Amino acid sequence: MKNPSNLTRKAVHLDRALFRAVFGVKWEPLDTVMRWLTLAGTAGALWGAVAFAAFFFTGFEVWNLALPWAAIAASWLVAEGSKYLFNRGRPFVWDTQIAPLIKTPSSSSFPSGHSATAAAGAISLAFLYPAFALPLMLAGFLVVLSRVYLGVHYPFDVFAGMVIGTVAAAVGILVFP
Repeated sequence: MKNPSNLTRKAVHLDRALFRAVFGVKWEPLDTVMRWLTLAGTAGALWGAVAFAAFFFTGFEVWNLALPWAAIAASWLVAEGSKYLFNRGRPFVWDTQIAPLIKTPSSSSFPSGHSATAAAGAISLAFLYPAFALPLMLAGFLVVLSRVYLGVHYPFDVFAGMVIGTVAAAVGILVFP
């Protein structure tokens, strides 16, 4: 078996290399879109608003509001609570040459709360409204991508957030039908 510390170093190296690849892509019109997406995705606000609008326009079915809101809330609580366990520095802390394109968060980088709520919101809403699954999943992916593009998360941070959000949505879908 390989040395665990060697595996850890390789994972960190891969994470940083992936970060550099995404963060290195800059295009002014995309900068504005990514800033908007990350702002809209803060604390799951985008997904909560979409869920409320869908609830309003589709006949006030309580389940259509409860499922996404519960998944979003659960994923946000788990992700934000986990930050205290891992206490990982953000990319701009690791490399002072990195200038994030948004105001820098002071919390730990791992896992990404934006990514957790994006996955939970997009998946639960896509389940409820399958005709809109593609745009919902695309919007979720773009919120996740925005966190790396803007320089405030590593790829592994957003991946962990997506796992948390996916599990929260799946539990909601399976347990509370």
